[in-house]
Amino acid sequence: MPAAAAATAAAAEGLGRVRALFRQVLRVHRDVLPGPLRDLGDSTAREEFRRHLRGKTTPAQWREFGSQWGTYVAMLRGRADLEPAPARLPEDVVAEMTPEQQETAAQLREAVQELGRSMLAPGGGEARGRDDRR
Repeated sequence: MPAAAAATAAAAEGLGRVRALFRQVLRVHRDVLPGPLRDLGDSTAREEFRRHLRGKTTPAQWREFGSQWGTYVAMLRGRADLEPAPARLPEDVVAEMTPEQQETAAQLREAVQELGRSMLAPGGGEARGRDDRR
């Protein structure tokens, strides 16, 4: 097989794995997140995947990207063996974020805090069916 054909086949395989991971993210959002968090999570995932697909992402960056999103999916499914997340992002991480990413992180933090408050309210921790999520 010529080198160009092998590179094309490898790229197609990699793109297939990225698409599968993206579908997993959207599926887990649909299954476990309430409506407002699902909408925020879906839009964040779409934007992050789009940026990586359109950018000049190296193979090492793709591996890290896939690893982090895979960990995220496992965490939402309740199967992750993770330490509790810190209350705030480390300053060095925030410093490397774009203003758009900082705004998204702030929106996510506010949405999570609101969800936490609603779950702590009387009757707020009840399980909801799929139809109640939106």
